[in-house]
Amino acid sequence: MRRLVILLTALNLTACAHGGGASKSAASEAAASATPKPVATPEAKQASAEAHGLSRKGDDAGALVLYRRAWEGGVRGKVMAYSAACSASLAKQPEEALVWLARAVDEGFDDAKHLDQDTDLDSIRNLSGFAPLRERIAAAEAKQYEAADPALRDELLKRAEEDQRVRRLLVASQFKDEAVKAEMLKVDASNTAFLKDVIAKRGWPGKALVGARATFSAWLMVQHADKDVAFQEQVLPMLEKAVAQGEGSAKELAYLTDRVLVNTDKPQRYATQLEPDDAGKMVPKLLEDPANVNARRAAVGLDSVEEYIQSMERMKAAASKPQP
Repeated sequence: MRRLVILLTALNLTACAHGGGASKSAASEAAASATPKPVATPEAKQASAEAHGLSRKGDDAGALVLYRRAWEGGVRGKVMAYSAACSASLAKQPEEALVWLARAVDEGFDDAKHLDQDTDLDSIRNLSGFAPLRERIAAAEAKQYEAADPALRDELLKRAEEDQRVRRLLVASQFKDEAVKAEMLKVDASNTAFLKDVIAKRGWPGKALVGARATFSAWLMVQHADKDVAFQEQVLPMLEKAVAQGEGSAKELAYLTDRVLVNTDKPQRYATQLEPDDAGKMVPKLLEDPANVNARRAAVGLDSVEEYIQSMERMKAAASKPQP
């Protein structure tokens, strides 16, 4: 299984090497960043990238060796830790898989629904340490859904899932299925109209109103409202205010900032929007002050451009493969 959050020109992977993970919410990011992380070495980052590649090829034992090396070298994050848990489980190392799952929880993994469906971890479900971890994940997940308006929360979540469903189909077709493209545009138009009405009546749907997960869903709809750039521009100051008040994510603000800049033919700031070059390699679209882009990215919690492009290339390769 795999769950992708797809931004068309910039694909944001939020899944383990085998099968998915939760979409990143501002709350889970904040929890995971409460303890300062070690500085990862370049060798450790490379080991992590190679581990994901080996895992996709089915060499989980080899991937596990590299995941260990990456962790020892300072690489952290719920995606890598969860991926390592999957590899350890599939490599018949159940006790180590539990250790990695615990690390994933410590790093902010909070998707109990995905955990329950992920067959990669079937070998550890009956171990004594699994149930307490599952309880921690479920408790963290529940906090993401706490909302003053549950009905609006549920509608946003439903619409975001439809957004992702049609984009998964498009990626699976290598962006060639014209019928799916038409369906995607229809979904985006419906979501844009819905969200414009919500914002006109309620303002930006922040965490207090709809919960962290649904706030992410609202951002996703704005990010994909490319046929209404004026609306995207309208939302930018709202999201800036939400971030300042702890009601939004600085990373999501960076993505929307770049989206608006690109959609208005201006250089982007954070290099979140990518396109293929003549050789098919993903590269940033027009970018302001390229020499300092990684400093800007770091300031909002984003990895370096180089790491980002690597993750996009891995995601593209994985998304193009038939899913079980």
